[in-house]
Amino acid sequence: MTNTEIFLLGSAAFMCGLSLICAALLFLQRTHRRVYWPLALFFVAETLISILTMVGLIAGPSTYPLLARLSNALTLPIAMTQAPLFWLYVRGLTSEEEHEAIAHRMLHLLPLLAAGAVAGLYLILPLTVIDGTAQVPAWVGFVIASVYAVAVLYYLQVATYIVMTIRLLTTYNSRLKDLFASTERRELGWVWWIAVAVASYWFFNIAVIVLQLSGVWPWAAPVMHAEILSQVISAALIWVIALWGLRQKPGLVRQIDDGSQDRRHQAADAAKYRNSALTTDHAERIAAKIERAMARDLMYRDPNLSLWDLAQHIGATSNYVSQTLNETLEESFFDYVNRWRIKDALDRMNTSQETILILAYDVGFNSRSSFYKAFKRETGMTPSQFRRRGKSDIGQASDALPEPSGTLT
Repeated sequence: MTNTEIFLLGSAAFMCGLSLICAALLFLQRTHRRVYWPLALFFVAETLISILTMVGLIAGPSTYPLLARLSNALTLPIAMTQAPLFWLYVRGLTSEEEHEAIAHRMLHLLPLLAAGAVAGLYLILPLTVIDGTAQVPAWVGFVIASVYAVAVLYYLQVATYIVMTIRLLTTYNSRLKDLFASTERRELGWVWWIAVAVASYWFFNIAVIVLQLSGVWPWAAPVMHAEILSQVISAALIWVIALWGLRQKPGLVRQIDDGSQDRRHQAADAAKYRNSALTTDHAERIAAKIERAMARDLMYRDPNLSLWDLAQHIGATSNYVSQTLNETLEESFFDYVNRWRIKDALDRMNTSQETILILAYDVGFNSRSSFYKAFKRETGMTPSQFRRRGKSDIGQASDALPEPSGTLT
């Protein structure tokens, strides 16, 4: 074996062991099983790919040609399961219902079925055709064209699921702000990085292929198809998914006092309020109750405050509270509560010498970074910059900051 083959073999063995352990741990999860099973199957697929890679490296096309051919034939169909499985996992993390049905589910299976059919045709090709020692019959040309077509389909599939994953994340981030006053522990930043990394590598692959086929960059093929580079990127992605995927919890599945799941989630956007029975007068009364809950009961200081907690406190349904916030107060729950927190922080900065970290925790923030982000969004500068301007300026800014809502009634 060459040094490159030894490196690839060791890397494949590492990824095989890591994926196998992750799959076992995910299958043993007792809660949110429907969320974790797609990721478990993702790691099963990665285990099989790693095994096939090792078989192909050990067998070799000249030593054990049948094993090498089997490895080549099965790798692509198995790889085509990974993008939809990871998308299903992200869909579970970002969904409010663990049992939500999948629309057009058969469409997700078509690329896999096509790849499986082409793999079967590839396996029946004569070895003399594969090694180039015989003339290629017409039907063999069709099989070879089908192999290239499936390779193109794989690139299209990956691109499609990248876009679908990003759409899920965008909707999820918006929904978080409708339900929670603090979102940093529920955000899926690591999934964003996975999507960006895969998209970047996808564009790199496509660009180099186009340059190589056009003759502009004829030496691009060795760079593009460098197995070591591909293996290193794959190992890094699998490591990140293993590191974060095993501990990530669904962000929108509510946990109630007895620890069971509450699946009775309400509509999030205005389109779902069309048939609402909430009148203008009722909405104004709810808005007044929301204001009192913040101004008198200081509910915004609860770092884990959610829309459901506020609804229970004021004695209204969560969908009515959400509708009132979005349509009457014209703010998301997240922005509304954090405006109250920043207002309180400014008042405290004018009357005390508390450190910024203590001040952030006292007014309800979970972290220094979230406090800085909200503070800069409201005032246009960081707390440190604001404090250096002097107490008189801080007091004026606090008075000038818009109230979180209208006048108390």
